[in-house]
Amino acid sequence: MLYHLLKQTVKTQQSAGVSLGQPHLLQYDLDHDENVKKAVNDLSQAASGGSLYVIADEVGSKYSLGYRINNFQTLCELLLTRVPLLHLWAASCFHGHAPAGWQVEYLTRPLRSPPAVVREVEQDARITTHRDVLPYSERGVPDHTDGPPVTRLYHRGQCHSGRRPGECVKCGFFVASFLHSLRVGVTGRSTTTSTTLTSTSVGTTPPCLQWRDVLVLYWDKDSNQSGVVTGLQEAGIPVRVMTDDDIEDVVTARSDVVWVARGHRVRGLERKVVVCLENPDYDLFKSKYLTLYKLTSPRLDFISRCTSQLVIVSPDD
Repeated sequence: MLYHLLKQTVKTQQSAGVSLGQPHLLQYDLDHDENVKKAVNDLSQAASGGSLYVIADEVGSKYSLGYRINNFQTLCELLLTRVPLLHLWAASCFHGHAPAGWQVEYLTRPLRSPPAVVREVEQDARITTHRDVLPYSERGVPDHTDGPPVTRLYHRGQCHSGRRPGECVKCGFFVASFLHSLRVGVTGRSTTTSTTLTSTSVGTTPPCLQWRDVLVLYWDKDSNQSGVVTGLQEAGIPVRVMTDDDIEDVVTARSDVVWVARGHRVRGLERKVVVCLENPDYDLFKSKYLTLYKLTSPRLDFISRCTSQLVIVSPDD
C-alpha cells in the first residue's frame, strides 16, 4: 500500500514538472543474518553516496519477533554507518524495540476504527496481559457515532459442518445473508443498515458498499475455507481466495470481489466490512506461542482492519 501511494505521489508531482526519484519495493526475511547483510548492501548501493530514504513497515510483527527485532536493529545500525545521509522510518505495533538513541513516537489514537470495533481490539492479550502493545489513548476528536453494532454469527446447530466456521457452507450462507442485508453491491439510495456506513445521493449513485469493501479473514495458516467460499458463491457473491499472485490486486482493491485471506497477510490494509472467522484451535496454541513467538492474534491483526462494520463468526458462544 505504501509503495503504491508513493508511486501515485511521484507520478502526480512529475506531471507538474517536479523531478523526483522512484520508489522501490524491497522485501527481506530478517530471520537470517545473511539477509541482513544483503539488505544493508542493497540499500547502501542504492544510496550511491547520497541520501537514502527508507520506510520499514510492520517491523517484527510476525513469528520469532525477538530474533527479527534484534536483526532489524542490527540492520539500522549497520546502515547508518554505511549511509551518513540516512532517513529511516520504521513502524511496528510492538513497542520498546527501537535501536538505542533513535527517536520514537507512540501513535496510539484510535483513528481507523469506530468505538464499537476499538472495544473489541483493546481486549487483545498483547495489550491487556503481555503489554508489548501499548493501549489506546483518547481519540482526541468527537465520536459522532459508536459505529454499526458488532454482528456475531455462530457455527453451531443443524446443517453446520466441520470444526471451523471456514469449513462450513451454512456459515457462508449466514455471512452472505448479512452482506446482502447491507445491500453490498446494490446501486441506489439505501434505507438499510448500510446507511450508517456511507452516504448516498439522489440520481446515479455508486453502491453504498462494494464487494471490494469486504474482507473475510481467517487465522490458521493451512485452514480449509472452502465451506464459507462455497456458501458465498452459491448466494451469488463474487468471492476469491487470496494467493501470493493476488497481493497487488488486494492492496489496490482493483477487483470488485470479496477477498478471503489469512489475516497475517493483510496487515495495514483497511476495509469497511471485515468478517473474522474464529478458529476453535486458537486457544489451544495461544498461551504457548504468544510467549515463545510473540504471535499476534485475531483481535490485534484482523479486527483492527475494520473501519466500520465488524462481523465475528464464532465456533461457539
